Amino acid sequence: MKYKIKYQEKGEIKSISIETNNLESEILPKNIIDIKKSSSFFNSQIKLFNHIKDKDLKNIFYELSLMLQSNILLDEALGILIKNQKKKLLKEFLQTIQNSYINSVDIYKSLNKFKINSLVKSFFQLTQDSGNSIENIKSLSIIINEDYEIKREFIKSMIYPIILFVTFFFSLLGIFKFVVPKFEFMFKQSSMDLPLATSVLFFVKDLFENYLYLLFGIVFIISFLIIYSYKNIEKFRYFLDFILAKKIPFISTIYRLKVFYSYFVVVDILLTSKYEFNESISKAKVLLNNKYLLVRITQIENLLKNGKTIHFAFAQVKLFDDITLNLIRTGEVTNSLDITISEIKKIYKKRFDEKLKLFSQMIEPMFFLIITSLIVWIILAIFVPIWNMGDMLKI
Repeated sequence: MKYKIKYQEKGEIKSISIETNNLESEILPKNIIDIKKSSSFFNSQIKLFNHIKDKDLKNIFYELSLMLQSNILLDEALGILIKNQKKKLLKEFLQTIQNSYINSVDIYKSLNKFKINSLVKSFFQLTQDSGNSIENIKSLSIIINEDYEIKREFIKSMIYPIILFVTFFFSLLGIFKFVVPKFEFMFKQSSMDLPLATSVLFFVKDLFENYLYLLFGIVFIISFLIIYSYKNIEKFRYFLDFILAKKIPFISTIYRLKVFYSYFVVVDILLTSKYEFNESISKAKVLLNNKYLLVRITQIENLLKNGKTIHFAFAQVKLFDDITLNLIRTGEVTNSLDITISEIKKIYKKRFDEKLKLFSQMIEPMFFLIITSLIVWIILAIFVPIWNMGDMLKI
């Protein structure tokens, strides 16, 4: 998010622009007069051209992780990758990372000009803060690879149902254009009452025939407003993030499992790097893009600062199940939180894999059920009046 800040200095009004995701963490000038969010349209257009695919990120960080585990320094490893990289954009991306480390520049800001997986910026910020580059880059490589495979499997499982749905949609357009009008004329000539299914079919036909472009326009405008509001209005973003994290059946569960798995991976890395538990909880927040979950984790952090027990703090936010809470209680009592957090990470990973597999198995039957229901509706809407007319003619 980009902010334009007006402030007074030595009797003069000056202004600066700051690009940040957390304005409170920035060092701001004194005597601030006004803070406004700047339009990010131009920046978003630049990012579209600087988009780096997850497949490229996966390969880069796999190579980088291997080099770091071979005891090559991060700066040297980045130099090797830059030298061997043929794609201009990827070379620029690696050079940006290298320059940020050499010059001690905030890497999160430096990478903002690229459209990349948000995990990358978060992990590199952690690496810059903690210095544990080997474990951080290794974990980043694993999570990016898992994220890529998840997306690929999801797309693969969705291809057939989507093709089926698109084919059915165009078939539906053909039916509404050429078939339904002939039956509509015939049915309206008769004096019989039309069944509900037939009346609804004619109503939908009129919508397709007279308001199709209007409907597409409305959908486009609503989508644009939702995206714009999500990016620029904090309360609206919090509301949508709350819906995503808590209220969508099955999808919300999968989403939370994925977020918490990534989160506890980072907490585990920080604990391994000898950070205190409270500090690990706080630093791992950079991974959370969901405002609702971020607020809840911040609540845990605040409760710990106020002297509450770790188990009480985690239980208070009502995000975690009994198994997670019991493991946290055990780790707190036995002073083995590093071990229990590692187990929690594995549990979330296992649950996420199971839920995702179940979801991919459910997609095709769900699409088939929807399409079959639509076909049955059209058949009943057309043939029930014909059967009724046949009965009348027999009389």
